[in-house]
Amino acid sequence: MSNIPSMKQEKISTIQALLTVTSTVYAVGIVSLPRTIAEKTQTPDVWQGLLLASLLGVGVVFIHVKLCRRFPGKTFYELNPVIAGKFIGLLINIAFIAHCTMVCSFVCRMMAEFLKGLALERTPISMILLPFLLLIGYLTWGGLHAMVRLIELFFPLTFIVFLLLVVLNVNHFNLDNLRPVFHKGWRPIFESLKVIPFSTMGFESILILTNVMTHPQKAWKAGSIGYSIAMGLYILMVTMVVGCMSVEEVSRLQWPVVSFAQQIEFPGAFLERFEILFIILWTIKIFMTASNYYFYIVTGISQLTQKWNGYICYLPLIILFCLSMYPQNFVEIGNFDKIIGYFGIAVCAVVPLVLLVISMVFHRTENPDGKQ
Repeated sequence: MSNIPSMKQEKISTIQALLTVTSTVYAVGIVSLPRTIAEKTQTPDVWQGLLLASLLGVGVVFIHVKLCRRFPGKTFYELNPVIAGKFIGLLINIAFIAHCTMVCSFVCRMMAEFLKGLALERTPISMILLPFLLLIGYLTWGGLHAMVRLIELFFPLTFIVFLLLVVLNVNHFNLDNLRPVFHKGWRPIFESLKVIPFSTMGFESILILTNVMTHPQKAWKAGSIGYSIAMGLYILMVTMVVGCMSVEEVSRLQWPVVSFAQQIEFPGAFLERFEILFIILWTIKIFMTASNYYFYIVTGISQLTQKWNGYICYLPLIILFCLSMYPQNFVEIGNFDKIIGYFGIAVCAVVPLVLLVISMVFHRTENPDGKQ
């Protein structure tokens, strides 16, 4: 049976950590991110804000790695009480679990809305969510290795489909749709930063993965490259979608990337609906992302209680289901997105920075043998 309290015995390679970070970052936001940025900026300057957010995200990864490397062998949940004390450390752990819970529930709800709108119109949202959540729980029961092996299996497929989606739309690309650059200065770019925090999340994976890596000294390499790949894919997709369809058209579409995929035409009608392939593999991609966050949730609960059983693995699914069903419409879903983004920045960027500063100022660190 899997033993998550001793998950440090389940070591993963550098490439597995890299792919896990990439699969966590690059996920649900891709289908709607071009629209949200286009609506906010109302200019062709859609990629600059993402690039700026990417640079900030890489900086956060650096902070995470530096923090975790000061406490070899300890997970993020274990090092918090050492730095901040038991009570404050407990509050930080609860906040991190709450963050992962909100992200996971939002990802699941967006997946359900996406499938309902495009393929399962008569199926209730709840009936789409239930099997999805149960599969997530089942995968988590298999432990860390089961999760990373699934990522290794499906990530290449999703990456290939992404590249095909871009390459097969090159003939529709019009550079004029991305001009003029900086037409209204920096203000629209800074405005776009207000709507993309959620899509830049995922760097917090390195907080959990650093000290379960076979070579934790390579955590910076895995985290920075993995995060950069994911954000690079975001920038490329947003640029291509706007370049092929214009800001005005993208801002009116609910799922602009699906319309982007529907533009693809194969000679001789070899494959009439490429978007079907995209929807299938994108759903698998969302499953990997949601599974990653759910694993972080049960890892935290298990290490806080020092127990691991079926209740810990499956009971949080009830909370996820209720939270996923709470938003009543797309307006509420959008507000939930913003709350998650800002709360995530506070918990996963500001708090680790403060913890790192405290550990450096007060010389709180730990050797591999456990001595402080």
